Amino acid sequence: MTVTILTGPSGAGKTTVAALLTADAARPTVNLTSDTFYRSIATGFVPPYLSGSQQQNDTVAAALVGAVGAYVRGGYDVVLDGVVGPWFLPPFRAAAAREGWDLAYVVLRPGLEVALARATDRSDAELRDPAAVRSVHASFADLGELEAHARDTGDEEPAATAAAVRAALDRGELRVPVRATVEEEGATTVEPPASTRVDPPLRVDEATTLRAYLDYHRDTLRWKTAGLSAEQLRTPHPPSTLTLGGLLKHLALVESDWFAAVLDGGTVMAPFDTADWDADRDWEFTTAADDSPEDLRALFEAAVADADRRIDAALASDDGLESLSRRESSRHGEGAFSLRWILVHMIEEYARHNGHADLLREAVDGVTGE
Repeated sequence: MTVTILTGPSGAGKTTVAALLTADAARPTVNLTSDTFYRSIATGFVPPYLSGSQQQNDTVAAALVGAVGAYVRGGYDVVLDGVVGPWFLPPFRAAAAREGWDLAYVVLRPGLEVALARATDRSDAELRDPAAVRSVHASFADLGELEAHARDTGDEEPAATAAAVRAALDRGELRVPVRATVEEEGATTVEPPASTRVDPPLRVDEATTLRAYLDYHRDTLRWKTAGLSAEQLRTPHPPSTLTLGGLLKHLALVESDWFAAVLDGGTVMAPFDTADWDADRDWEFTTAADDSPEDLRALFEAAVADADRRIDAALASDDGLESLSRRESSRHGEGAFSLRWILVHMIEEYARHNGHADLLREAVDGVTGE
């Protein structure tokens, strides 16, 4: 079965093209629209392009993956249209690998002026605010390794776009590589997951640049620790005692320490708040060996989500990047940290440890990558 994600900014023509692709499909095909899943949130809805929407968006992505999977198992191809940026691809890739989908990714991307004109002229548009349209359009500007999946629909009629996309799909183009299990000389091995990182955009404001680089490095750590067993995550590379599981738990602590404790003046999240640091200064590294892969990843994701909420709140204040931490530096007389300093430091922290992760991953299973 084939799952085609048809995405792009507002005004790209996604809904119309998806309807054309599914109307005369050669096989039974379902057209799902991500907007429907967002509209189903009756209370507590946050516009998905705003800060503070990450947890909601992740939940919607999980619901979409579940719905797509149900239709595929029932014998249907699926075309999913909506704003499904590359940052939403990991759960779709994982499901495709697990359930054997052919996963295709298509980005309809007219120029900004065309997108603005189309989006703001439609009375039924979900997204009409010009600033929001610009923001969403910018998020599709630099697709990195997925750039070949983009199509400029600025001067193209929907029927022509649908015909071109259908032809490309029939030729086997626009497929997204997923992790796959392969048989080799009687032994089952797992190919390493492809990187789902999105390169930071080249021309955006300072806060967006800093956050994009932080997210890029978070995704690097996710990539370097993906697909590993508990034994592999706890395997060191002597003479060092450092492990990939230890790095996941350490970076969870670093996120919580800098944003919950230093920036907001609170306490670090559990289990770090009750650890006996006097007995073991490397507690997060040493205890990671006792944690399951699922628990380590859940702890890391919880720390990141909590950090993002705190960053959102600070950036929304009048001070923005100049927001000062509640706690001050331990270096005498230096005072509080700015949010800008903390974000730059977090990028540096991740960059250093991701270098460690490169070496550890290669030592664990031979997988290499930039």
